[in-house]
Amino acid sequence: MSNNERTEKSKTSHKIEGLAYEPLGMPTERVIRLNARYGKNDPEHSRRQEIIRHLITPAELMHRTQNRSPFANNSSCTNPAKQNEQADIYAYSRRRMVNEQLIARGINDENVLRAMACVPRHLFVNEALYPTAYEDRPLPIACGQTISQPYTVALMCQMLMAEKGMKVLEIGTGSGYQAAILREMGLKVFSVERIKELYTNTKSLLTAKFGYYDMQLFLSDGTLGLDLFAPYDRIIVAAGGPDIPEALKAQLADNGIMLIPVGKEKMTQNLIRVFKMGNSYREENLGTTTFVDLIGKQGW
Repeated sequence: MSNNERTEKSKTSHKIEGLAYEPLGMPTERVIRLNARYGKNDPEHSRRQEIIRHLITPAELMHRTQNRSPFANNSSCTNPAKQNEQADIYAYSRRRMVNEQLIARGINDENVLRAMACVPRHLFVNEALYPTAYEDRPLPIACGQTISQPYTVALMCQMLMAEKGMKVLEIGTGSGYQAAILREMGLKVFSVERIKELYTNTKSLLTAKFGYYDMQLFLSDGTLGLDLFAPYDRIIVAAGGPDIPEALKAQLADNGIMLIPVGKEKMTQNLIRVFKMGNSYREENLGTTTFVDLIGKQGW
């Protein structure tokens, strides 16, 4: 074995799939795995697992290394863990979606376009809907919720005007598709979902299948935000309420931007972009839109 080969091997020998050994984050993750392995006979083990998962201090969280994208260095944008499986038959559909639905309609942020071309939208819907996954329309997911149409996701991500490394709070994890796009854009994603079934299923998808172990998902009332890790450079809300929740405005960083659908009637909203400058806020109406209702103490 050559010196170069030994050096390369030593660089990767301390890795495990989807997770790097890190001085602060790793012990907590190791406890989770041991708890899951040896606590299966304990009816409370899954609840304890969640508690342990969220006992990561902000200091520890900030020291975590951003995991590599599962689509990095792969021209077909498929997950390297699946390289030996069937070829990604939807890669062409994604390219066509980007060209015909996004670029043709004014989406020009290269970071957004790259992420949209990478993330396999069909894996976020029921298998029966795979053939329609790249059409420009919303699709149903569990619990009466929907996954937004590709153009809406791309538009909102572009309107965030986010830069790599920024902290973004997403309200309404849903299927996890938009969270995956934000993650592929290089953002530090914190996402809140209020429906337990969606939260559980999406968390499993984003971690086990995609390897997004650095994405922070929480089960909570999204209208109250996530004060523990505030402030956020960007906040994106995937549900419409009658007003902009004061809790979310308070958690927005100085010079931060928030996107939120707002409307006095359910299912009929305007997409509002909020700019925070010191203690003042400026709102910009980006046009009409339709989202599911924002349910919670400061929503419907």
